Parts: sequence; C-alpha cells; structure tokens
Amino acid sequence: MAGWCWTPRHRSRATAGPDRAGVGTVAGEGGTVQSSWVIREATAVDAPGFARSQIDAWRAAYGGILPADYLARMDHARLTTGWEQRLGAQTPDVRQLVLAVGGEVAGWSGFGLPRDDVDRGVGELQAINLAPEYWSRGFGSRLFTRSVTELAGMGYGSGYLWVAAGNARALVFYARHGWRADGVEKDDDRFDPPLRELRVSCSVLA
Repeated sequence: MAGWCWTPRHRSRATAGPDRAGVGTVAGEGGTVQSSWVIREATAVDAPGFARSQIDAWRAAYGGILPADYLARMDHARLTTGWEQRLGAQTPDVRQLVLAVGGEVAGWSGFGLPRDDVDRGVGELQAINLAPEYWSRGFGSRLFTRSVTELAGMGYGSGYLWVAAGNARALVFYARHGWRADGVEKDDDRFDPPLRELRVSCSVLA
C-alpha cells in the first residue's frame, strides 16, 4: 500500500460531529447561495437520489472513458430499483453514506469489506459519486473524509479503491488526500471494451 493518508477535516459552526452537517455554497438562480448539508447513513428511500447522482456523475466524469452509448443508456428507473434492493438489504460489513444538500441527495459513498483478495485489515472504498453541480465546492472532500473516518472506525487500518485509468480529475483528488496509485491494475470486463482501472490506496487511515 502507498503512504500516509491525510484526510482534512472540514468543520462549520453548524456541525453535529466531525463532517456530519453544516452550511455550504451551491449554485442557485442568479449565482451562488448558502445551503445546509448533512452526511448520514443511507436508507432505501434515498434510492432515486442515488440513481440520479450516479447518472449525472458518470456522464460528467466518464465522457471519453466509457462508450457514449453506454452512458446514454443509463436508466434512472432501473438504477433506482437496484439501489432500493441494495439499500434495503445493507449489512454491517458494507455501509452507504449519503450527502444531502438542501434536503436533496447530492452524492453518496459505499465502503467496508473488500471485494478483492487483500491483506487482513485492508478495507475498500467501493464507490463515491457526487453530482457535478457540487464539484469543487468542498462537498467531495467532506464526503470522502467522513467515509474514510467511518472505514477506520470499522477497524480497517489501510484502504484502497479502484479508479478508471483515464479519470485524471479523480486521481488528482485522491492524491490530494494522500491516496495514490500503487501500481496494481485490472480490467473491468463489465464494459466493452474492458475498462482499465488503477488501484489507489493508503497504508494508514487517519
């Protein structure tokens, strides 16, 4: 695994614990506005928001990386059904957090038991998605930091996630938090052609 993980903690006067709630700047009609946000455990009622933010995030992030027809075919109803089933059957081994801004789902993360054959004590950040209108406003860092904190709280001392090789924006984001590509790669054959992914990791969750 790569080196020390630094996860900056964002705080505001409205916090309810580290990185759990506050007020942030979001785009509104005529400019930017202040809106309340909260990071909490996800439930099945969040499924439509999970699907919507996933579609928006993927179409913004994976243009030129995934086939255009695949991105165009992403279906909100089908994804919502899948998320309803998954969120309704959560176990303590894998958790989902939701970032809600102004009462609406802006992004989400999933983390916990690794899906790969890795050393004991290594947890996986399985996914983190944020709708593009919330990019570059600090929300991604808040969600990431909270997710890593919770992953460490589950007893994991190290962590990793998979990032599409062509997703330079994501690689820069994770590197800023101390998570870097460690040389392990794989092809995700759920896609045609297979998607090359890089493992991004850290050795100490802090």
